[in-house]
Amino acid sequence: SYSPSHPHPHPHRRNPLSLVAEMLSRQEQAMYQQQQQMQMREQQMREQQMREYQVREQQMREQQMREMQRQQQQQQMMAAGRQSQMEQDRGGRPGKGHEPILPDADIHRVDDYQEELYDDVMERKVQGAKRILRLCTDTENLELLAEHETLLGVLSRELKENSKRSFELSVAVVSAFLCFSHFSQFHPILKQHQCGNVVMRVFEYECDRYQVRKQDIERRIMRFQELAGSATSDDKKLLAKDEKKYRIQLSRQNKLLHVALMALLDVAEEISTERKMVNRKIPLLLVQLLDRNNDELLLVALQFIKKLSVFEENKDAMATNETLQRLVQLAGHQNVRIALLALRILYNFSFDEDIRSALIELNIVKLLVDLLRNPPFRHIVLRLLYHFSMNEGCKSLLGYHLDGLVMLIQLVVHFPETRVGRDLVALVVNLSTHPRTAEVMVRQSELFPQVLLRVLKTRDPLLCKVIRHCSSHPNAMELMYELLASESVRMSKWMHEFVRMAPSCVDNPDLLVEILGTLANVTLPGIPWDELCEAGLIDLLTRLLVPGFSEDDIVLECVMLIGNIAMHPEAATYVAGSRLPGLMQQILLEKRDDEEIVVQLLYTFRCLMLFDEVREVVLGETELAPCIMRFARATSSAVVEQASQTLQLIADHAGDGGAEWTEQIKAFQFEQHNAEWCRFLARDSAGLSPGGYYYYNDSPTGPEHHDDPFAQF
Repeated sequence: SYSPSHPHPHPHRRNPLSLVAEMLSRQEQAMYQQQQQMQMREQQMREQQMREYQVREQQMREQQMREMQRQQQQQQMMAAGRQSQMEQDRGGRPGKGHEPILPDADIHRVDDYQEELYDDVMERKVQGAKRILRLCTDTENLELLAEHETLLGVLSRELKENSKRSFELSVAVVSAFLCFSHFSQFHPILKQHQCGNVVMRVFEYECDRYQVRKQDIERRIMRFQELAGSATSDDKKLLAKDEKKYRIQLSRQNKLLHVALMALLDVAEEISTERKMVNRKIPLLLVQLLDRNNDELLLVALQFIKKLSVFEENKDAMATNETLQRLVQLAGHQNVRIALLALRILYNFSFDEDIRSALIELNIVKLLVDLLRNPPFRHIVLRLLYHFSMNEGCKSLLGYHLDGLVMLIQLVVHFPETRVGRDLVALVVNLSTHPRTAEVMVRQSELFPQVLLRVLKTRDPLLCKVIRHCSSHPNAMELMYELLASESVRMSKWMHEFVRMAPSCVDNPDLLVEILGTLANVTLPGIPWDELCEAGLIDLLTRLLVPGFSEDDIVLECVMLIGNIAMHPEAATYVAGSRLPGLMQQILLEKRDDEEIVVQLLYTFRCLMLFDEVREVVLGETELAPCIMRFARATSSAVVEQASQTLQLIADHAGDGGAEWTEQIKAFQFEQHNAEWCRFLARDSAGLSPGGYYYYNDSPTGPEHHDDPFAQF
């Protein structure tokens, strides 16, 4: 029905509300679609990221798998290597798995392990010995085991009886003894049970076995070489098999000898035990081990040889040509410890002059020069070279090793301490005594001036001795003087520095004698001796020649230096104008029993007689002629010769004031040539000399018994 209050909508007109709702639904639908699209894109992005992540994870897993496979391969290779080594150590027998080297053991069951040693089955014996060895490896158990009543005795007996039957038993028992031998307090117990004796038996037996095996393999090799081209492939295979068997046996034996030698070396710290080993020819057995290639065995053998080589009888027994040659080879070993031990043994041997000569023939000098570059060897090499430098031929030989000499000078110049090490400077001192080597040291080394500078700075007496020895050789002295005066060095005033340094060294006689000796050696022309005298040289000599002030060595060098100065007229006047002539006459009387000083004094007086002005001053201030005539009666030919020449020089150049001396000298010379006739006249005239100055026969017992102290030469 129709109701006017609710009109019916027009069928062809749409409601506005429906239009609005439709519009809203469309917007919502568009937004929903956009959201759906965004969600789809996000899902796609997440899936893409997941796929990338999965790819990366796969790559990482593959890389890890490859790394794990590589590590497994390495481990397998290492395990295979260890297994191969174990099989080789067991003589090629395959193992039964990864068994421990030593089985577990309990200290409370030591009696059970000892019972296993009594078993007739060798494997049980070996197992028991290994368990005891396991206990010995713990130092806390050693005292308990040593206090056991029968354990060490049983081990000693088993080693004595079954060492030839079982290699493993021998190694286990000897290793147990080794654990005890490390401690000196257990040595009496080991000696009580004769453990050292049975170990020595094992060592002797294995050395003899080695010689037999060595001779056998050498015969097989020689037999194969004799076949030459007629040898078949079976012969080659058989020889290869024999050589492999020999190498395996040698490797096994090296281990037993290693532990046996260590045990013997430990117990040999007692000299009585060592003497017993020497009586059983252990030095000869030790040198036989030097041809082994096992480093550990070589180390122990060399240590033992070094210990024994300090005794001369052992050194004489071991120092054969073959042993020396092998030691020289080992001195160049790549193992530093082996090389050092070989060098120390050679050092002990080198105290023998004959051995030094033999080593020089083995070209050891070149080896030592090469090793000098290596700091670990430097100390022992310097000591060895010092011993060889006592041989004149070796000094000359070292002169041809220019790099070695330059290296020595470098070590001297750059030595870190104030005083150069004694081994180094002693070697350089010895080398500087040889003319050619000293010349090479000065000529080839640009560092030689720095040696002199170091002497001036540090005042090292031994280093100054090097300068003195070099200056004692004419050629080396000339080269040194030219080098120091050259434009590149500019040390022409080095002698002035020596003169300035000498007064402060009066309390250091070792350095002072070297300074004076160096100055006395400089006999080249053109030396400014007058400048040196003005610089204080005369005052220094006057101070040192006061009777009783200086030692004889310094007095001798002072006299020689004065003789050197007296050869130059401009410097000799300084000597004549000083107290030196009178002091030298006093010293001549005081040191009349020292032939060397007397000869040098007479020669110096002779040098002072060469120039007229100096001669007049000296003869006027001293009673030289009568004093020298006394020394002309000496029994020493050198003293008589110098005295006679000096007297003749005085007689030839004496002026009017010296007529009395001339007559006395002539009378003395007449008496010297007619001694028998003068003695006959002297007896008739109560022993008065025709010269009237002194008595020849002071003793009433006759001319055969002279109480005159000047005649005791």
